[in-house]
Formats: sequence, structure tokens, C-alpha cells
Amino acid sequence: TNEELHASNAEFLTGNAELGRTQLQLRQLNNELEDRVLARTYEAGAARAETERQRRQFEQLFMRAPGAICILDGPDWVYEFVNPGYQQMFYGRRLLGLPLTAALPEVADQPLMDILRHVYATGETFEGTEVLVPLARTADGPVEDIYFDLVYQARYNEQGTIDGLVTYAYDVTEQVLARRQREAQQIRIQAIFEQAPVAIFVLRGPTYIMEVVNPAMSEMLGRPAAELLGRPYFEAMPELAHQGYPEMLAQVWRTGEAFVAQEQPARLARHQPGQTGYFTFVYQPIYTAQQPIMDIMCVAVDVTEQVLARRQVQNLNEELAASNEELAASNEELNETNTQLMRTNIDLDNFIYTASHDLKAPIANIEGLLLALRQELPTASQVGQVPTMLHLMQGAIERFGRTIAHLTEVSSLQKAHEQPATQVSLARVVEEVQLDLTPLIAQTDARVLVDVPEGTILLFSEKNLRSVVYNLLSNALKYRHPDRVPLVQVAYRAQGPYQVLAVQDNGLGMDLTQGQDKLFAMFQRLHTHVEGTGIGLYMVKKIVENAGGRIEVQSQPAQGTTFTVHLPR
Repeated sequence: TNEELHASNAEFLTGNAELGRTQLQLRQLNNELEDRVLARTYEAGAARAETERQRRQFEQLFMRAPGAICILDGPDWVYEFVNPGYQQMFYGRRLLGLPLTAALPEVADQPLMDILRHVYATGETFEGTEVLVPLARTADGPVEDIYFDLVYQARYNEQGTIDGLVTYAYDVTEQVLARRQREAQQIRIQAIFEQAPVAIFVLRGPTYIMEVVNPAMSEMLGRPAAELLGRPYFEAMPELAHQGYPEMLAQVWRTGEAFVAQEQPARLARHQPGQTGYFTFVYQPIYTAQQPIMDIMCVAVDVTEQVLARRQVQNLNEELAASNEELAASNEELNETNTQLMRTNIDLDNFIYTASHDLKAPIANIEGLLLALRQELPTASQVGQVPTMLHLMQGAIERFGRTIAHLTEVSSLQKAHEQPATQVSLARVVEEVQLDLTPLIAQTDARVLVDVPEGTILLFSEKNLRSVVYNLLSNALKYRHPDRVPLVQVAYRAQGPYQVLAVQDNGLGMDLTQGQDKLFAMFQRLHTHVEGTGIGLYMVKKIVENAGGRIEVQSQPAQGTTFTVHLPR
């Protein structure tokens, strides 16, 4: 038993020793494990600290970035991070914590959404310049066109799965609008150049490269723009190289002062041999901030026609001056001739007047003697041809008397022309003439319609006006149509610078193909069955023309006639 106890005690001691060794090993392992845990904990802390440091660094970097940056988290693209530059684009609008379409609902139906979906689904980065995104900058503001330079990148988690999007945006709206404005201005300037009524070109640099040529200049130079643009001026226009034009441009380039030429001669290739063109133009230097003179602009006008016309006028003036000298001499001769003719006319007028006056008494005596002869001849003697001869003698005496009276009237026309014009009532003159013609009106049962407003005043000789109205009105009654009651219409109207009097009848009418000259000629008659001498219309025409007017006639045989008198106001 003691042996067994001793043996058990020995085993216990052995086991206890083993347990001690095991405990020692466990403590060693525990110490190592604690050291490892501490090391791991330190490393993890250091890693977390490094991660946090990097996060803060990136956040500070994003926050200070001049561009607009945001991070959209998850498939709903919730705003997780927004830097000041991004928020400033949407002043006053809440973004953080809201999905993109909730924060900016105006983008929901825009093509931008398809771009974001593609980046989120494939991880392919999107880069775009001047991308149009209509947005409202403020919560209550209007949607306006905004242009961005954009970069969309996918964000990956620890497992390598896409869990968000990173946006880099630059608002380039001002630049885009400014560029478009510049482009529009350039288009307008180009249009002005193209449509300018003067010829324009621009030469670049000291070799005078033709940079701009408008159509007017191309036409003036006689070459299409394609042959001019991009070439040195005197290479494109070699005919001008020896006509002084290189020296003009060199002076502008050297001095920086504009050169103005008036009617400068030039012989271009488009001119005919021996032909010279003349041009008025200015060479204007164009300055830049970096260089005193960069370009030279030419504005030119072809004045060849004006120069040649002026020279022709000068030649004509010289010829005219010579002709004037000849005319002056001729005028002196004409004045002398006119003076002599005036004296002759006066003598003729005096002769006609004297002759008509002196012949009146003999004609009256002859007529008295003829009457006495009729009375003294016995009735038995007035047989055979005696009555006929006495009648013919009486007719001849009466016609001779009327001719003398008419000659007296003709001779008085010049004196009537010299009568002063006064204010005359046309209506009163027409009424007085009607009273004078009352017997003839009653005899013919004529109707006379007068359309002359009361108060119509003509500046005319009253005696002459009465003569005009009397002759026209009496003719309308004398040359009536036998098959109808005479209808005479007298009307007045104002027409431009004239006062117009028209006398229209429904009488016999006339065939004017025989010529109006005969109608108004002295002692000419188109109707011979009515008593008359053919001097009335001659006198009317002379009176009207002497007053600066004119008389016109329209007529149809068997229908009637209208005389229209135009008198100056």
C-alpha cells in the first residue's frame, strides 16, 4: 500500500511537474499572444490613424480644390460629400444626405443620367468638355443652361465593388458664352467685311500677306479671293510692284501713320491696254498690345468713272466756254435782229390798224352808194343779172368789212397780252357770257350746265378771259348737231399747278386727223356750212399761250367736242 501510495505520489509529483511545465509554457504562449495582440492592436491603430490622416488629407484637399467635387454614395447616388466649390454652384440648395434626383430634380430626365448609369454599371471613367446641363442655381431660381467640364469616376469598396461615384466639375459657362459671343462678333465682323460697300483687305506682317479680302476688293483687283488669300500682296498683284505702291506700304509700316491717297492712278491686269484706273484709299495700320504694328488695312473706292466724268466735264466746259463766246457774238446779232423785227412788227401792227381804220370809211361809202343805187334804179331796170350782181356786191362789201374788223382784233392781241392780270371771278364771267348768248340759247333750245364753284378766282385779264369763254361757248352752240338738242357743259377743276376750264358739247364734232394745227390756224375752218371767219379759235389759243397756258381738244365726229383750257395758278 505504501508502495502504491509512494508510486502514486511519485506520479502526482511527476504530473505536477509536467503541469508546472505546461503552465509555464501556457504563460509563455499567453505572453507571446498578448505581445502579438498588442502588436496587432498597435498596428491596427496605426493603420486606422493613417487611414484617418489620409481621409482628412483628402478631405482637406477636396475642400480646398478650386473645382467642384462631390461623392455620390450607393445606387441611389446620395450626396455623401460636397466641397465648397460644388455647393457654391447651387447656393442655398440642400445637397448632403439627399439622392441626386431629390436634390436636383431638374436633372431626372436629362442625358446626364444615362452617363452616370453607364459609369456606375461599368466603372468606365467619363470625361466631357462643355457638357450642357440645364440647372437651377438656387432653390427657387429658373432653370438655365450651364456648361461643365466633367469627370465621373466610379468609387470601389474593400471588396472591389462599385459603391458610389466621384464627380469633378468645372463651371465653364462664362467661357462658353464669351467664346460664343466672340464667335458671333467675328461672324458679324466677317459679314460686315463681306457686305461692305467699299473694298477692304488686310495685310499681315512686313511681307504683306493677304489675310482678309472682301468681295468688293476681289472685284476691284480683278482676281478671285482664292488667288489672293495667303499670298504676299505684290506676289498676288505683281503689276502694282513698280507703280509706287511698295513705297506707300513701307512708309506706313515704318512710321505707323496712315497713308491717304486721293484719285491715285493704277494700271491693273484687268484693265485694257492703255487704260488707267483711279482709286481713293487709305492704308490704316492696325496696332496690338504686343507689337506696334501687326497688320495694315486698306479701304478703297474705285473713282475711275468720276475722274473720267470730271475730266470730260472739264473738256465740255472748255468747249462750252468757247461756244459761249460764239453765242455771245451771235446773241448780239440776234438782239439787233430782234430789235429790228420788233420795230417791223410795230410798224406792221400800226399799218394793219391804220389800214383797217382808213378802209372803214371807204367801205361804208361804197355800201352807202350801193344802197343808193338800189333805191335809184327803177324797178323796171332791176331785171336779168342786175339783182344778182347787186347781191354779190353787197356780200363782198360785208365780207370785206368783217375781214377788216378781224384784222383789227388780231392787231390788238399784242396789246391785250400786255394788259395787267387781275383777280377775276370765273363764275361771274361765265354768267355774263350766258346772258350775251341768251338769244342764241333760246333759238336752239340749248341746255347749258355750269359746274363752276362760287368764289373761283383766276388771276387773268378779265377782257381776255371773257373772249376765251365767249368763243368756246358760242362755238358749242353754233356747231350743234341738227338731230339733237344742244347740251353744253362748262366745268372747272384745280389740277396741280393749273386751273382748268373745260367746255364740252354734243354737237357735230370734228375729225382731228386733219390736224389740230389747222383747227387753231387763222382763217381756217373745219365746218363751212356755218357762218364764221376762222379767227375765233386762233385768238383763243394766242390769248391762252400768251398767259403761259395751253389749250387741248378732244373730239369725235357726230358725237361732240371738248375744249380744255389750262391756265397757270
